[in-house]
Amino acid sequence: MKIDANFDAGNIIVEEMTDNRAVLSIRADTGAKFYQWFNFRVTDTPGVLRTFRIGNASGASYPTAWPGYEALASYNEQDWFRVTTKYDGTNLTIEHQATEAATTYAFFVPYPEARRTSLLKECEAPPLVSRRQIGASLQGRPLDMLVIGDEQRAAKKVWIVARQHAGEPMAEWSMEGLIRRLLDAQDRAAQELIGKATLYLVNNMNPDGSFAGNLRANAAGVDLNRAWHNPQPNAPEVIAVRDLIAQTGVDFFLDVHGDEERPFIWLVGPHSDNVTAEADRQQREFERMMGERYVELKPKPDAIPAPSRPDSGMSVDHIAAKYHCPAIIIEFPFKETVSASGQRDSLLAEGCMGFGGACVDVLNSLLAP
Repeated sequence: MKIDANFDAGNIIVEEMTDNRAVLSIRADTGAKFYQWFNFRVTDTPGVLRTFRIGNASGASYPTAWPGYEALASYNEQDWFRVTTKYDGTNLTIEHQATEAATTYAFFVPYPEARRTSLLKECEAPPLVSRRQIGASLQGRPLDMLVIGDEQRAAKKVWIVARQHAGEPMAEWSMEGLIRRLLDAQDRAAQELIGKATLYLVNNMNPDGSFAGNLRANAAGVDLNRAWHNPQPNAPEVIAVRDLIAQTGVDFFLDVHGDEERPFIWLVGPHSDNVTAEADRQQREFERMMGERYVELKPKPDAIPAPSRPDSGMSVDHIAAKYHCPAIIIEFPFKETVSASGQRDSLLAEGCMGFGGACVDVLNSLLAP
């Protein structure tokens, strides 16, 4: 049996291995202690039951996420399915009898760098769409942004950023769904929205961390979504986006993430001190309208405390305090969900793309011409 994680977003360390069993550990983030994301490829004779025991699971950033969680597997890295996964309070054990020689196992469906590159390339030709490099990561990777709409004529400015936390690829899948609707010249709601607003879209704010297979941090070990209050040079990704928002202004802000622990979507708003009455109304309306479309969207869990201070360092607190507009974090689940129609795993890659696309309709309804 061969186990490999030396690829885009790969993360695993092999501690011990026999013919069909392995003891593994998840590598911590670059320069930080966060860890939970795993992504590794196994090559072996098909038809043999394989057992992978992740021995440091109890020390992960969110150990309470493991009960009820099942890992994902794929033979072609396009079609993903759940496999038997058990947590005993110390070890996370994955068991799978593969039918193909090569299998990839991951915490969630990875979003490949090559796919991002291809999508951004598609966005270089359509009218009212431009691709801009607004900065670079610490390791020199481009920080790309898409601008969709007429900046000179559109009255509103909508900013949507994703993947501040590296190991939350569902955020980037959602962004692709949003972008593909906006690129569709025959999509009436999308074209109406573009007529009202210019959309500034950053698919991946943490390209170093996502390539490295980190859970949260960038290449310097910084949690970008705690750096917005006073970003330092070790968070150039936040500085670039923050500075550009200061130039363009913003009327509606979304920040897309993933939640390890809960099997549903939920939304995070700013500290109450930062929220105006009108912004609060629009935030609640956004949640209501998206909830009508997705039963997977639930109220914010009671166990999640509100930010303890207005200058939390989170994007939504900075935006709400400075621009007095709606600012919402969307948290997608890693765990299995069930749709209104009974579809299991309704929020894998395609489901996240669908949710991102549905945001077009809600934003179009919320934003006055």
